[in-house]
Amino acid sequence: MKVLGLSFGKKNANCDILSKEALYGVKENFPEAEIKFINTQRLTIDRCIGCGACSTSLEKGGDNDCIIKDDFQMVEEAIREADAIILAAPVYVLQPVGQFKNLVDRFSCRHDVSAVNWVLDKRRTGEMPGDPDAYPQERLKRRVVSYISVGGAITENWTSMGCATLHLFGFPVMMKVVSNYNANSMGTVGNPYLDDELMGHMHEMGKRTAAAVFMDDKEVEYYGPKGHGTCPVCHQNLLMVNGTTTVECPVCGIEGKISIEGDRLEVEFSEAQQARARGTFAGLREHTEEIQGFGAICAPKIMAGKEMLNEKMKRIKKFDEMINA
Repeated sequence: MKVLGLSFGKKNANCDILSKEALYGVKENFPEAEIKFINTQRLTIDRCIGCGACSTSLEKGGDNDCIIKDDFQMVEEAIREADAIILAAPVYVLQPVGQFKNLVDRFSCRHDVSAVNWVLDKRRTGEMPGDPDAYPQERLKRRVVSYISVGGAITENWTSMGCATLHLFGFPVMMKVVSNYNANSMGTVGNPYLDDELMGHMHEMGKRTAAAVFMDDKEVEYYGPKGHGTCPVCHQNLLMVNGTTTVECPVCGIEGKISIEGDRLEVEFSEAQQARARGTFAGLREHTEEIQGFGAICAPKIMAGKEMLNEKMKRIKKFDEMINA
């Protein structure tokens, strides 16, 4: 079993301490586990530029590697090799640092289980070129993950999007989430090792994350030291409302029915809705089919307005001339 610790915080600071303690928990129960730890803070992980080269290459029969060459490839390979991942990131303004999002944008779009299999299915039917068996299937293997969001604020809502945003990392690859923990109030804790209860949770998180590698997804019991959250899938308490009794989890994209009894709010998410959450194949396939349908919708519009668009685009190309006139 290979277990990866990923920290987006300062070296030997809170994120490192919490994630490494979880890895100690792994090693305690599974001494044979191969542990790897990467602190990304001084690595160069540039943002996705939306060039589409990865998906275009895959659809033309090639691989879908990113054409931007920096430290991302090393981190990506470590993620690919891992069976379990403990990921920690600091929250400075409501959600994790930008470097985390840079990694997500470049990793997730190319490891989306549905999108890749959509192309491989087209290869099998001859609709797209390439050998379907040539794509490294180990990239899409099952993995488990736990998230640690780290913030200084005593007021937890200043870190309210921390754990929720961390979930963006794992759902395209259908990683099974074992636990997530919002370690806010670190500004008053001083050092995580001064909080025995917190460190105990990290240790237990590591043990449970490693154990989940050997379980089926349905056997994995979510470990939620701060509660199990409103959404039964991602266990977050965020909801999107629209003025009706139907609400939506913004992380999972599933709908639930809201009810209020006294001061208590309840949301019921049906089994059918849970089965189409973003981290499931059904949920990912909905998105794949939506994206693949863009061409049929947009192409006729662009062709019909080609002359007008060519003329209008001159305004954009001459913009610098206008502002400097």
